[in-house]
Amino acid sequence: MTKKKSKKGSSAKTKRIILIVCGLLIILAGVACYIFYTNFLQSNTNPNIKKDVYIFIKTGSTLEDVEKMLKERDILLSVSTFDFAAGWMNYKKNIHAGRYLLRPHANNKNLIKLLKSGVQVPYKLSFTGIHTKYDLAGKLSQQLEVDSLSLLRIVQSDSFKTKYNLDNDNLLTFFIPDTSLYFYTTTTNEIMNSFTRNHAEFWNDDNIHKAKTIGLSKTQVSILASIVEKETYRDAEKPMIAGLYLNRLLKKRMKLEADPTVIFALGDWSKQRVYNVDLEVNSPYNTYKYEGLPPGPICIPALSSLNAVLNYIHHDYLYMCAKEDFSGYHNFAKTLAEHHQNSKRYSAELKRRNIH
Repeated sequence: MTKKKSKKGSSAKTKRIILIVCGLLIILAGVACYIFYTNFLQSNTNPNIKKDVYIFIKTGSTLEDVEKMLKERDILLSVSTFDFAAGWMNYKKNIHAGRYLLRPHANNKNLIKLLKSGVQVPYKLSFTGIHTKYDLAGKLSQQLEVDSLSLLRIVQSDSFKTKYNLDNDNLLTFFIPDTSLYFYTTTTNEIMNSFTRNHAEFWNDDNIHKAKTIGLSKTQVSILASIVEKETYRDAEKPMIAGLYLNRLLKKRMKLEADPTVIFALGDWSKQRVYNVDLEVNSPYNTYKYEGLPPGPICIPALSSLNAVLNYIHHDYLYMCAKEDFSGYHNFAKTLAEHHQNSKRYSAELKRRNIH
């Protein structure tokens, strides 16, 4: 009888041990699942991020640099879980510079997998708001990992200016917007090579012939196109405006009297209207004061503006005034008297809308 009881007690004890071990394993598994979920699968992006955002990682960045950037931009909810996941996924040794697209509610696993892949999102460069060489260098350095100072050194060098027959005033005429896609990691030399190819492609034999037929050099075409660019955002109307300025410039030998050139001379692109006092600014860019084209472009013109000059509409108009319906289009006139009537209607509408 004693032996039987001993066997039963031993069996019960073994079962208890097994149950305890199983319980511990379940607890450990639960802890492991919790750790895995919170560090890898749980969303770790700020819930205030409602749409896609772009992450920029610079060449030579360390894991600490990436984490600092994500923290400063208030992207991560928990830097510590990101750091934990990055260690397990060996991201520290696989950091790739570039521009990456981060979607809302991303978890550490997907984010680190994306950054480890090195698959960048290319994009078209924006040339809006570029009025000077300094604007150009600054704008490109915002969009690409190019050094603005090194870019300025290239375009201001004597060798560059001599090669393309440029001077300090008309440097921007070399740069022609294109539709190419660029990566954030594009180097200064690569971007300059791209601009060089683009310049050569635009100024093909056909366009050079068109410019010569008009009586303008390549530089002059770009300068006039920059004025057209600032006169209207309506591409359909640009050839009309180009024709008007060519009439004043080549047929009538009149001053261009283009308001955007005065605004450029004043250096204030926030200015909505040009007043008589503004026309007194003493600058070679003031086409109310000086005849002919200004010494350089007042912006980098879009392709539509360059093509508008090369393919301008032939007409007899010499004056234009913004339409009083504020559609962005203009009323054109052949005589000064007609132009004054157009101006009166526009001024009356400005007054009615209390626009000063």
